[in-house]
Amino acid sequence: MKVTRKVYQEKYCERGDLKRAIDAAECAERFDEWRELRAKLPELEKFFDQLPKVKISFSIGSRGYYQEAVKIGKSYFQYGEAMTKGRGYWGITEIPEITEEMKTEMLEDSYYY
Repeated sequence: MKVTRKVYQEKYCERGDLKRAIDAAECAERFDEWRELRAKLPELEKFFDQLPKVKISFSIGSRGYYQEAVKIGKSYFQYGEAMTKGRGYWGITEIPEITEEMKTEMLEDSYYY
């Protein structure tokens, strides 16, 4: 599936707004509105399921991470935003899989912070 950075970010914001509206409708006990909003969510989730995802290794500061990210063109995206040096990400490389050893390494590293 081909998608542009702009479309991806717009859909990500739309999904966030929709989830907040669903929560607000539920808290205010507007259940008819809640049902209508919940019916729109699977369409957006289908869009995000079709995006090309890759497993990557990257660092923020001195900590290393291994996670899955969306790849659009040559850019990687996480939480709706591009993973750039300006945002603190460095050493981004694609890896074939995330092993248990990598997960353990991240947990051990989190102990010090």
